[in-house]
Amino acid sequence: MAASFSYKGIKDNKYTDGVITALNKDEAAYKLKEDKVIITSLEKLSGKEEKKDKKQTTTKKQRISKKIPKKEIIVFTKKFENMVRAGLDLLPSIDMIAKQTEHKGLKLILENILTSIESGSRLADAFAKFPQAFDNVYINLLRAGEASGKVPLFLQKLVSNMEKDQKIKSNIKSALNYPIILLIVALAVVVLMMIYVVPVFQEMFANLDGGLPATTQMVVDLSEFVRDPLRGGLFAAFLIGFGFMLSISIKRNYKLRRTWHRIVLKLPIFGDLVRKSSLAKIAMIQSNLTAAGVNVMEALDIAANSNSNLVIQEALTEVKRGVFSGEQLSQLFAKTPSLFENSFVAMVSVGEKTGNMEEMLKSIADYYEEEMDTTISRLTSMLEPIMIVFMGITVGFILVAMYTPMFSMGEAL
Repeated sequence: MAASFSYKGIKDNKYTDGVITALNKDEAAYKLKEDKVIITSLEKLSGKEEKKDKKQTTTKKQRISKKIPKKEIIVFTKKFENMVRAGLDLLPSIDMIAKQTEHKGLKLILENILTSIESGSRLADAFAKFPQAFDNVYINLLRAGEASGKVPLFLQKLVSNMEKDQKIKSNIKSALNYPIILLIVALAVVVLMMIYVVPVFQEMFANLDGGLPATTQMVVDLSEFVRDPLRGGLFAAFLIGFGFMLSISIKRNYKLRRTWHRIVLKLPIFGDLVRKSSLAKIAMIQSNLTAAGVNVMEALDIAANSNSNLVIQEALTEVKRGVFSGEQLSQLFAKTPSLFENSFVAMVSVGEKTGNMEEMLKSIADYYEEEMDTTISRLTSMLEPIMIVFMGITVGFILVAMYTPMFSMGEAL
């Protein structure tokens, strides 16, 4: 027995409505889709609707658990924006991209989004069901595009927003990875010398009269310590275990994590890099959400949740409370000069006075991205010689300590 459904939608760029008969809501949505109707509302009027088989859909949703890589979301959004801008309807665009997508998790998400839209859900509401792929910024911009009829424009903003965010993360990782790799190489060289090189010299000097010089004896003792499983092995295991436990404690304990984040912000150059990248991200999110018509308090809340540093999160929460009390945004930022520097506050103040906050926030984001690039260049150029000098001094000290007894033997002869 069929049921009747009333629908509202858009066909050929015109609003349309009517009644359609189908076995269930999904079949009604499919029929309207075949008739090239973009559904905005679909409600049952009368009749008994046949139960749809939810087993497959549930299984799909259960398999979507992991966070989808950001690069996959960027590629999808780019394709989506190009297709919609070219004049293709939303449903065929998503359907086509879903068939082309190789990432299984994203493919299942797009299939579920397609089903939701066909069942009468709004575009942004369908995307909002999958927070592991689409965050609050994404959903708000998508909702703004849907409400204003400018979906391609806001999809373009989303692509720009995500690419800049990825650039910030990539630059920070590059700045941190380089010195870490150099340090690991330096430590590996020292350990190899202690295990394989020093014992050779130790055997040569075993019968040396008068004993070894102090520096040589110190290196030999250190080599024996490193090679001894009960001492060096246990010490290495302790260091690894301590690092692992500290990492878990920081993740689980809010106070400890907050203390660590505060220490990070106070580190020379590294802290400055984290702060500037955070300011760039805050301004970028605020600019895009302002363009989407999101109110200041909600935009601040989203910006806070998008930031991983607890100290900055708490500062933005305080700013949000001040906005609720009626204070100006620039004055609230000025209360925390350790995070929000004078140039940031001044530009926000100009935006408030001119009434053009969206453009001013975009300028702030661009300014701090450039500042961050400068900081990264300075950090890289400074750390490279420091690590090379450190490696040279360490290896040189070990070699000199090993050759000192030879010099003493030569003098004796």
